[in-house]
Amino acid sequence: MTASSDRLRVGMLLPVADLYHRLWSDIDRALEQLARRVADRLGGAQLDVLCSPAVSLPEQVTAACAELAGQGVDLLLVALAPYCPSGVLVPALVPSPVPVLLWPMQSVLKLEPDGYDAEAVKLNHGVHGIQDLANVLGKRARPFGVIHGHYEQPDFADRLQHWARAGRIIRSLQMANPVQVGGHFEHMLDLQVGNDEFLLRLGIAPEVVVTPELADLMAEVTEEQVAECVARYRQTFAIERAMDPSLLAKTGRGEAALRMLLEQVDSHACGLNFLELCHDPQVADGLHVAASLLLRDGFGYAGEGDWVTALLVRGLQQGCGVASFSEIFSIGHDDDRLLLKHWGEGNFAMARAQPRLLASKFTDRHAAEFAIVDFEFEPGPVTLVNLNSTAEGRGQLVSVSGRIEDDHLPKIDGPRGVFRPDAGSVNDLLTAYAYAGGSHHLALIPGAPVEVLENVCRLAGWVYRQL
Repeated sequence: MTASSDRLRVGMLLPVADLYHRLWSDIDRALEQLARRVADRLGGAQLDVLCSPAVSLPEQVTAACAELAGQGVDLLLVALAPYCPSGVLVPALVPSPVPVLLWPMQSVLKLEPDGYDAEAVKLNHGVHGIQDLANVLGKRARPFGVIHGHYEQPDFADRLQHWARAGRIIRSLQMANPVQVGGHFEHMLDLQVGNDEFLLRLGIAPEVVVTPELADLMAEVTEEQVAECVARYRQTFAIERAMDPSLLAKTGRGEAALRMLLEQVDSHACGLNFLELCHDPQVADGLHVAASLLLRDGFGYAGEGDWVTALLVRGLQQGCGVASFSEIFSIGHDDDRLLLKHWGEGNFAMARAQPRLLASKFTDRHAAEFAIVDFEFEPGPVTLVNLNSTAEGRGQLVSVSGRIEDDHLPKIDGPRGVFRPDAGSVNDLLTAYAYAGGSHHLALIPGAPVEVLENVCRLAGWVYRQL
């Protein structure tokens, strides 16, 4: 399984009460020097720490937050070493789109009572500033996280990275610009949460595209573009010998058109309704190969027009390195295992062997024949993650950790795997999942990044349920 090589970026905001400029003439310089030491200590292979100048007035805080956001930070770390009153900070922090983490930064690692003097107070009394700020942000319903610890403690950098990954996931959701093609699958209501408060609060709405629009784009695709796609298929997949070359060309035309569509609106996530795509005789393709390639390339995707799970997959791709779309299909009651599967689309970066291209048929209003991607997920520890909403419209993540087993599934095709949950009894697990309100679309990620998922919910103001 692949891992993201993108460095996480933390913007460190350095507030100080304006009063202190009259008490300590050198406080700005001392604070900025401490911040540089922190940045040098915490900056590692996967983390960059960018520091603001010392800020004391609301307009300075606003400018610093905007500057850090413009530099693409994943997380805004409010580092209070001296005190700064909440009223200076909240006008900028409440509307900021960047996730906020509060930290009482100190120069002192250990309290030495005999040596604790006025100079020690200067950069070591931000904790009550954090308490002031957390109180007010909570009353303003502005979600935030809190981290305590000294930057020289061995686990601090790792814990900060968990927060930064959570911030990366949220920022990826905010900037994904999702596309929905063909609407939602009719009457599949558990996925239709686009108007719920948790998405509206993040300012996320999809670009809705009807299938004739995609068909028009397919007509614009050149033969050269089709040939490039087909050549890539031959390099990437094991293609079944009986596959007609015209089917490969059709697959390439659909992929090129979908990529054109996403590029037009700068989108990194899409929900595709295979039913409407197959019903349109000018498309007649579930676009499963296109979806799988997009997933491999780091995009978000979900079936049945579910652009919300597509958002989740995109965020997890960015924050956890790799993710796929999947569903629970069947239950092993006697052996406490579950079958994960979908028709023909999944992230083959998580495959145990080279993926295959197979032909598939679907006949409803019209006959449609198209290619699907066939592979088994690589065995190892994984987590299933579901994003949906509570009855009040609040966002929630539900996660289930376990592992993909070594078993093969030779008599079915499509992306698939046997999943053994860590929870033990699948009957109890699935009952708890149903009562928690989990919906039926899932993201699959490697490992068990529980702390990152919990931090996402803290930073976004969502509910987290680990089953």
